[in-house]
Amino acid sequence: MTFNDLPESDQKLFDSYLEETISPEDFSRLESRLSESSELRRAFRSYLALDDNLTRLSETESNSLSENPGSDWLTEDDTLKPRKSKFWPVALAASVAFLFGLASMRIATKPEPSENKTVAEQSSGIEDLKAEGFAVLVQVSSPRWAESQDYREGDSLSSETLKLQSGSATIQFFSGASMILKGPTELSLTSAWEATCHEGTVRMKVPPAARGFKLHSPSTEIIDLGTEFGFQVQNGEGHVEVFDGEIALTHLNEEQKILHQGSSLRLAKNGPSESFPNGKIDFPEVQTNVFSQHQQTSYERWKEYRDGVAKTPSLLAYFTFEQAIGSPILPNLLSPSDPELNGTIILAESVGGRWPQHKQALEFRRPGSRVRVNLPGTFPAFTFAAWVRVDSLSHRYSALFMADSYENGEPHWQIRHDGKLMLSIMVDETGRHPAAPKKSRYHHIYFSPPIWDISKSGQWIHLASTYDPETQEVSHYLDGRKISSEPIQDLFLVTDLKIGNAEIGNWGQPFREDPSFAIRNLNGRLDELALFKKALSEKEIKDLYDTSLHQEGQQ
Repeated sequence: MTFNDLPESDQKLFDSYLEETISPEDFSRLESRLSESSELRRAFRSYLALDDNLTRLSETESNSLSENPGSDWLTEDDTLKPRKSKFWPVALAASVAFLFGLASMRIATKPEPSENKTVAEQSSGIEDLKAEGFAVLVQVSSPRWAESQDYREGDSLSSETLKLQSGSATIQFFSGASMILKGPTELSLTSAWEATCHEGTVRMKVPPAARGFKLHSPSTEIIDLGTEFGFQVQNGEGHVEVFDGEIALTHLNEEQKILHQGSSLRLAKNGPSESFPNGKIDFPEVQTNVFSQHQQTSYERWKEYRDGVAKTPSLLAYFTFEQAIGSPILPNLLSPSDPELNGTIILAESVGGRWPQHKQALEFRRPGSRVRVNLPGTFPAFTFAAWVRVDSLSHRYSALFMADSYENGEPHWQIRHDGKLMLSIMVDETGRHPAAPKKSRYHHIYFSPPIWDISKSGQWIHLASTYDPETQEVSHYLDGRKISSEPIQDLFLVTDLKIGNAEIGNWGQPFREDPSFAIRNLNGRLDELALFKKALSEKEIKDLYDTSLHQEGQQ
């Protein structure tokens, strides 16, 4: 039994174990599954061996390549093959046996969390990754934000003030409390347990785990005791209505009051609180049907945009990952269509895209996952544009679009482990670099500032890069904004650009004789990928982003 023969549930258990993201519940399930099946244990041993081998190859590449970010050349095929001594098979077998023994020990005697942390800190010396935020924007419907703000679903929120002018938005606090905002509303976040509504209308739902959450206004403090309530502030005057449970309310200098389900108060700006009829305030509600309709409308608009892009004269290739379920063929939507320009999906999985109920994306979570394409011809310029969801940057390089052989004029578009977008064109695969005569195959890498960090994990972003021989400039874009430009020096100028055989989401160098390959798979998803044989202008990139976004009110 191989990994591919396993049920998807077992594959996910194996993956989460190796990625050290396995939950205590899944760890117990894996333990039970391994104890029940000898075939599963054999498959697990094989998968550990494969992971160990690939890790060795990845580490060898990382240690062999130059650490100088300004390096303009690579050796041979952009990676160094690991040397294997005659004792390598024995060493690998020993390491696999040790790995499985260690895994068995972990399953039999699971350490306490504190022990795990101590061992990890002592053995690796690597500090924990950190991200900012204590809430996340989980849902929006027709939002229009203040001019200086541009929030989208999935954004992490910390100590900041949101100004929603119209539409609605739902915030999930890390304490467990959730809040629906109805525009116009101005809200300041203080922590996972506290916020202030300066003006506007909100609805709070606080489960037992988040009891004690505080919501303030200029004259009132509400301490939630595990409930659901609505709160409104207009011109300094407040209204509160308790839909379920109870709250503790303090208004101005009054004594604290406990309000129960059905209670409703008017909170005067400079006067006492008083009873107020229920149902007089239009508090926001969870409107799943309305949200679904908004998603459907947005998706339908995007389809009109998609059909227009497919007819763009300068388009070279256009993949939207809406292939037939189970089919290995990825259609190139270039119009008129040409089956020779379609892609072939290998191991990559069809998953939910930017509109998960309506549109697919392709996920490249396995080291072997990729899409194979062939785009023949010679081109005067390049633009690469894609909607990408990065889950992690666990490799030195994560591939977006990579030419196979990386010969003269061929591109590599990828993301480095530090979150920087990279575009490079091979200048001369046979010549010698003037600054390093002993090196062959020289090129130049054009880096952007970091476009991703761990706080953006699982969030859709729009990336674009242009290579323009006419103006001798390379530019990088994030969400429609130019974030960097770099001149192309005469030494690195390439005017005859080409692609040929290439891969989306990985780079496996399929013509190599050695079976080893660098781990370059994108740990994430692609929702849309467009290649143009011209360098789009800054305005054209912005228009491409705005029209492909189709989230009303966020443009």
